[in-house]
Amino acid sequence: MTTVVARLASMEDLPSLVALINGVYRGPAAAARAWTTEAQIIDGQRCDLQMLQALHQPPAGFFLLLEERETGRICAACHLQDCSEAVAETGMLSVALDRQGKGLGSQLLSRAEAEARARWRSRVMRLWVIDCRAELLAFYARRGYRATGIHRSFPQDPRYGVPRLTGLRLMALEKNLPESEG
Repeated sequence: MTTVVARLASMEDLPSLVALINGVYRGPAAAARAWTTEAQIIDGQRCDLQMLQALHQPPAGFFLLLEERETGRICAACHLQDCSEAVAETGMLSVALDRQGKGLGSQLLSRAEAEARARWRSRVMRLWVIDCRAELLAFYARRGYRATGIHRSFPQDPRYGVPRLTGLRLMALEKNLPESEG
């Protein structure tokens, strides 16, 4: 198994992240074999370069990567954002199709939680999931995330994709984070 290392993305990484994220969430290969796909419920892209450039604004928001040490290939990524004094959000958690099922998603999520505690002293991590994605809700529940009861409509902006189903909603999940050490 190839060793992975975590690092913050640079602006030069963003085109690779666009390909990774769109491939995992909406790509034809993902539609055929990945449990992470949204292709059956949403058409179009998941993100574009301009969207990622707007989100990647360290130190308040950035992409966290897992990269193969030997090859330098980005094999997993997520966005991390400081939202308030106590809350951080993560999203766009993406693991390359050939690396799924090997624990990288859990590893990346744990690293994102640790980054939020260390950088911003966050006490809560929040993420948003399409509420009809039972397998994804279960994945996060196994990692300590719980539904908050807060919902919002799926964005009516084709840059995020075009829903194939009416009434798609995003549901907030949260996890209390232990206090930072040190």
